[in-house]
Amino acid sequence: MIFRCTVAEKAALVAKADAVGLPNATLMREALGLVQARRRKPVPRVDPLLTVAVARVGGNLNQLARWINGAVKSGRASNIDALKVSMRLVAIERQLAQIIGQHSDGPR
Repeated sequence: MIFRCTVAEKAALVAKADAVGLPNATLMREALGLVQARRRKPVPRVDPLLTVAVARVGGNLNQLARWINGAVKSGRASNIDALKVSMRLVAIERQLAQIIGQHSDGPR
């Protein structure tokens, strides 16, 4: 189907579609009564550096969990050094606090 409109009309349609989180074509089909579009929540923008920092902390937490699970599976759970685990958890907590402090001004 071909739809002709002015540049200003197209800009208004694009703005409306962006505002409701729909592709332009879906907005047009809905306006014509051809479909009932589902409304999507807009995806928040996140600083890529925040994503990398959280991934690093998640990696540290995953390593700690693997270490504990390995000890439990091999029957060495009683040998787990609670102080060592606590120290790593405190380090992870500090890393997260630092990340939150650096990115506390909200999404970018």
